[in-house]
Amino acid sequence: MNELKKIFKKENLSFISSLLFGGFRLLLLLGISYIVLFPVLEIISTALTLPEDFLGGNVEWIPSDPTFTNFSNVLLYFDYVKHAWATVKISVGSTVIQLVVASLVGYGLARYRFKGNTIVFIAVIFTIIVPIQTIQIPAYIYYRHFDFFGFGRLGAIVTKEPYTVNLLNTSWSYYVPAMFGVGLNSGLFIFLFRQFFSGMPKDLEDAGRVDGCNPLMVFVRIMVPNVKPVFVTVALLSTIYYWNDFMLANMFMGAAKKTPLMMALYRLNSMNVGSMEVDTAQFIVEKHAALLMTIAPLMIVFLICQKFFVECMDRSGIKG
Repeated sequence: MNELKKIFKKENLSFISSLLFGGFRLLLLLGISYIVLFPVLEIISTALTLPEDFLGGNVEWIPSDPTFTNFSNVLLYFDYVKHAWATVKISVGSTVIQLVVASLVGYGLARYRFKGNTIVFIAVIFTIIVPIQTIQIPAYIYYRHFDFFGFGRLGAIVTKEPYTVNLLNTSWSYYVPAMFGVGLNSGLFIFLFRQFFSGMPKDLEDAGRVDGCNPLMVFVRIMVPNVKPVFVTVALLSTIYYWNDFMLANMFMGAAKKTPLMMALYRLNSMNVGSMEVDTAQFIVEKHAALLMTIAPLMIVFLICQKFFVECMDRSGIKG
């Protein structure tokens, strides 16, 4: 009888401790989720609020009379479509180029052993470590007087003047670095591809060669279909990085007629409210509507692709 009481007490203690620990984890998760989601929820709530309700302080979280008028007003004076198209053109174009370049470089580093392989990989890691701000001024000068990788200066032998073009305020200031593996976070994407391709069985390549495939065909027909998660993840991350980028947009597209969304939001935030002929409350709610319209596409894309994102992070060995 005493032994049963002891077992019963131990089971109770174990159950209570697991219940308390589970409750603590739940509270911790809810607290972290609130911290992360609070800004987004506030943006959604304010964007759906009438200016008079916002000014009167009648809205805490859920507007009594939700409205989409703020979004239509943003389309009028913010010119969302024009800036969104400029952002899509830069993001999608740069992402496609990075997918091709990063996958080829990552595959070469993972599956081929050549002299200098380690040095090239260290250089790739070095591009991740060194912040892009350190090359900001040289990059600006280079793309302001782009000489086609030195060939334009060779023309000075004949024309007496180097042939250069101005790539600033054009999408090519994004495309050219991506073509040569030094685009926005290209080093990280090359590392992800290398990790994925390193884990692929060698027998797949041997089977492809037996069937008569050359190295490029082995890559396209055999290796690429087996690493779809990393392609989706790199596409997602690259699109997010370029979509949210402000530093390069400010440096390369500062004087463009069609600036990326982040640059347009910065200008909207620095506008004089009086010059827009709107009161403060209306300006605030419409600014939140513009913010929501900017981040909404990324939220939708991430929700669709999160399965591949988690799988890629797990297989590549990246933690945290």
